[in-house]
Amino acid sequence: MKLIQFIIISILVFSCNNSKETAEKIEISEDKTFSKLTSLIDGYAKNTLQKGNINSIALAVYKDGETYQNYYGEIENGKKNIPSDSSLYEIASITKTFTGALASKAVLSGVISLDDDIRKYLGDDYKNLEFEGQPITIKHLLTHSLGLESKTTKGLQTYYNQLKNGEENAEYTIQDLLEDLKNVEVVNKPGTKFMYNNIGPEILAYILEKVNKKSFKTQIKDLLSEIGMNNTFLNESEKFKANLVKGNRDGKPAMTDYCPLYGAAGGAISTLPDMAKYMQYLIESKNKPWVNEVSRSLFEDKEDDENIGYLWQNIGVGEEEGYYYSKTGTSKGIQSGLLICPDSDYGIVVIINNVSDAAFNDWANLFFTEIEADLIKYPKLNLASKLKQTFLRNSENAFKEFRELKTDTAKYFINLRSLNNYGYQLLNENKQKKAVDFFMHLTKEYPENANFYDSLGEAYFITEDYNNALNSYKKSLVLDPKNENAKKYINKIEELILEKS
Repeated sequence: MKLIQFIIISILVFSCNNSKETAEKIEISEDKTFSKLTSLIDGYAKNTLQKGNINSIALAVYKDGETYQNYYGEIENGKKNIPSDSSLYEIASITKTFTGALASKAVLSGVISLDDDIRKYLGDDYKNLEFEGQPITIKHLLTHSLGLESKTTKGLQTYYNQLKNGEENAEYTIQDLLEDLKNVEVVNKPGTKFMYNNIGPEILAYILEKVNKKSFKTQIKDLLSEIGMNNTFLNESEKFKANLVKGNRDGKPAMTDYCPLYGAAGGAISTLPDMAKYMQYLIESKNKPWVNEVSRSLFEDKEDDENIGYLWQNIGVGEEEGYYYSKTGTSKGIQSGLLICPDSDYGIVVIINNVSDAAFNDWANLFFTEIEADLIKYPKLNLASKLKQTFLRNSENAFKEFRELKTDTAKYFINLRSLNNYGYQLLNENKQKKAVDFFMHLTKEYPENANFYDSLGEAYFITEDYNNALNSYKKSLVLDPKNENAKKYINKIEELILEKS
């Protein structure tokens, strides 16, 4: 799916401290297969935390009417403050999907149209808000294609700089934004280029207030009540700061985000149970008019590989999962993501309280390489995960069992990428001998897999067993003559051997 191409970078698996109290609150299905699936997911989470890039994880999955949620790790290392159902997270840009939902309802009720020129609602002339005769429309606000960027609103940038400098009296209102809009330049023809920004949702909030004759915050509250999200709040971080999960950026405590204006672009905070309710609602209510409307594609930018709906992103159709749409949120210290796959009846929420390249990679791989791969294939179980659970105890017995079970294709599936990633996890954990052993077994199980031989070559290279590394890379190159990595290492190893001779 395009979402995987957009986000995945490396491998992940994570560790944690599970709260028995939390686990008892979660309604576990009597379906033993689902329980086995959630056990695998717990293992992914625990292994991921062991990499040390993430403090804590909150996750929820939905599949075929079953929901599971759990918490892992500590919010602050060493303080034993495990996340719970009352923990509030900054969900940042996932807030935009609530704004999109209100817009979809307004379109369906006829109070606004996707093709409306936004100047119809702004009150002044705003002759500058067009490009080559094309005005900015409601659809352009929803799809990040209005033709201008956040940085073009100078007053807003000044506000953010004041916050950064610790100026407590910094303020930026909707009237300031309306004044700013009189001086901006539309740099691209609206509806032609994806340019991510936070201005569009805030303008939408202003328009929704005018047409619905109700405050934006009240409209959001009504929407959340309809879904059953009673512990999700807009622009109330200060009020609920006692329950707000502390974030980290690059290993240091992160500031809380304070959103100006309506908070329509990123001002919501929510609990994991509420996010799980949102996920479940969108899947189970997929035929509800506003849910069906909010999830459809409105604009595709093929150059940037973006497909956008009502402020949802990464809309597409996968070969196995069918239709899907998603949204991620990144605050100063919290990374969150929500994936909805209505055709295959599953969804995922994963939230971590760390923002860094390494943490993002771990989060993305947990989300897509591990959890989603298993949900797509369910009720089949990931045999690769079962192998990883038993390998360290006894590699021979683990692969013997693996060999026996892999013929049962009705019950199990095998994720070869996950197998290869596990070998690299062992290398990253300084278990080089175990990694060599693991990759050796993989090449025996899959003698025609060039990538496994390449990985075995790297494991040997790291342990400075250059002769075996050379043989492994040469075998990989025979199986895949286009393997440039094997060619590079073969040259490097031959030079090292020549220097030693």
